Amino acid sequence: MTATEKYLAMNNEFCRLRDAIYECDVEEAEEDERVQKNVELALGIIVQYLDYYKDLNGVKTRQKQ
Repeated sequence: MTATEKYLAMNNEFCRLRDAIYECDVEEAEEDERVQKNVELALGIIVQYLDYYKDLNGVKTRQKQ
């Protein structure tokens, strides 16, 4: 596995997690606003790590059209 393949796999899994957290077609209990903020912060940290990994390993990607 190359660093690019690993990055793409991590990014894909991150997107799946993010989408699952924010799925809007689900009846669920109201969440505590503090917990929701912590989730948003945690997702932000993961995005920062993905950017760091991408830069550190010289991963080149292109944006989806």
